[in-house]
Amino acid sequence: MIRERFDRDGWALVPRFLTTREVEALRSATDELASKGAHLQADAEIDGARYQVQTAGGRRGETAIAPGALRKITFASSASEEVALLRNDRRVLKLMESVGVTSPRWIVDQINLKAPRVGTGFPWHQDSAFIAWQQRDSIAKYGGANLVIALDRADEMNGGFEVLSGTHAGGAVNFNYDTSDINAGVFDESRRTLIPLDPGDAVIFHPYLAHGSGPNPSPSQRRLVALWFIGGPAITPRRGVHSPAAK
Repeated sequence: MIRERFDRDGWALVPRFLTTREVEALRSATDELASKGAHLQADAEIDGARYQVQTAGGRRGETAIAPGALRKITFASSASEEVALLRNDRRVLKLMESVGVTSPRWIVDQINLKAPRVGTGFPWHQDSAFIAWQQRDSIAKYGGANLVIALDRADEMNGGFEVLSGTHAGGAVNFNYDTSDINAGVFDESRRTLIPLDPGDAVIFHPYLAHGSGPNPSPSQRRLVALWFIGGPAITPRRGVHSPAAK
């Protein structure tokens, strides 16, 4: 069912992918990571993780709307054992394999933080545009898939995760990634779908699938963990030394 939906629409919902206890552990890890950037007024790297501050318009390179207001932490696994364990979790790898990703290999992880009342949206985009050409070649040859996991309730009230179903079928598209431009007309929006998520729910989607989200005017947080994977050549098991047949 997941593979069929993934191939047809470019995405599939995986309810209750993580347990309540696992979600709580990731929330605590996210709070700890965020506390390291509590002083930031501009983008910075801390302990190998890349912090992007939340600006008034959501654009990079501007001053934070308030000290410590964060929009995204990329490569959070460099500074968090919990995130590192998640990207190597066998359930994640099996899910990748289930949608046709051969020998899945992690390339990116990030935590998307959409702060209450000030968190801005993410315009329509394809994640494949932000990786190296060698990695895009691997997607073409061996498959690729990305995963988002909700740490909070995500819905239409707080800028929930939205997809443009079927847009993965058209391959990579040129677009401008800027929150002042939602790329109107670049992608087919006829099958626009907001996917309500409860904490622990996940969405697996193709790197070519156009997706985005709206702002968060609510008093509630909206945090997602994102993991990106590409495929590689199939790993052939090493052949063992066989004992002579019994006589």
